[in-house]
Amino acid sequence: MDSHESRLLELLVQRSYLYRPEQPFVLASGKTSPVYIDCRLTTTYAEAMPLIGHAFCRRLATAGGPIAAIGGLTLGADPIAAATAYCSTSEGPAVSWFSIRKEAKQHGTTRWIEGAVDSGSRVAVVDDVVTTGGSTITAIERCRSFGLIIAAAIVLVDRSDGDGRARIEVALAPDSGTFQSVFTRDDLERARQERA
Repeated sequence: MDSHESRLLELLVQRSYLYRPEQPFVLASGKTSPVYIDCRLTTTYAEAMPLIGHAFCRRLATAGGPIAAIGGLTLGADPIAAATAYCSTSEGPAVSWFSIRKEAKQHGTTRWIEGAVDSGSRVAVVDDVVTTGGSTITAIERCRSFGLIIAAAIVLVDRSDGDGRARIEVALAPDSGTFQSVFTRDDLERARQERA
């Protein structure tokens, strides 16, 4: 972990890692947990954006070949994709970004995917946090139906307390894509304990 990622981890713990054992959170999966990771409190924070871009650019470099664009399901993926695309112009190679709608546009092009990406392109699907993998898998399926080749799925935080990673890896298999996470819930918990 380099200094940029160390600072990003600090910001995630300060801003996004919510710990409430006395009143557990209900997760999107319906499960309860004493921990809720609200990455948007960090991914939309100005200081964090270049750090996120740097971390994701580093992971794109290990995706097994050139990536044309990066994106995922709105809203969680949007700030990550935009930060990475911006950072890629200086860290290279440059990648564009796209956003996947939760519902198809009802007028005009009626597209699921908006942004600078063409059918047939190799892409990376990104997400802010993974528990069951549902939103990442939805993004992969919509990319594939658009004719994109999914080279990688990269997430900011893998909660690692469900089968999300395994489910995403199965969804990536037709394109031989790889799964990576910048951090795990355990990374955040260790950093939280060190701050206490």
